[in-house]
Amino acid sequence: MDFSDIGTVIGATYTAISGPPGGQDWELEDQLFHADARLVRTRVAEDGTPIHFSFTIDEFREATIPLLAGQHFYEIETNRKVFQFGNVAQAFSEYEARDAQEGGTLLFRGMNMIQLFWDGARWWIMHIIWDNERDGVTLPDAEWYRS
Repeated sequence: MDFSDIGTVIGATYTAISGPPGGQDWELEDQLFHADARLVRTRVAEDGTPIHFSFTIDEFREATIPLLAGQHFYEIETNRKVFQFGNVAQAFSEYEARDAQEGGTLLFRGMNMIQLFWDGARWWIMHIIWDNERDGVTLPDAEWYRS
């Protein structure tokens, strides 16, 4: 795999998390994320308070395996905007989650904000933070990605 290409690294991230029950590719994920990487899941508590859950790669895997154990889960990138400056890049990656790779029921949509580091030979994911659409929070229109 060409880890020197940002698009390849981001695409592989979606490939790694997607699959039938228990079908996630954790070995591929290990190749994408830097050893110091963090993943941060955000949501809103029942009382309306924003909350977050921050994970190392191993903690994320431990939390995610039980959540996906009994379901088909496919996270599909639908739009992307990347800003690169020197050895760092920030990708805004819109996604939808479905219960089948093609078609399937839409489970939710959201945005991954992915920060990457160039080590001189390849791109590493250093950080992903994400949020899902909900009342009052919608994804940008297609024009935003072209501006």
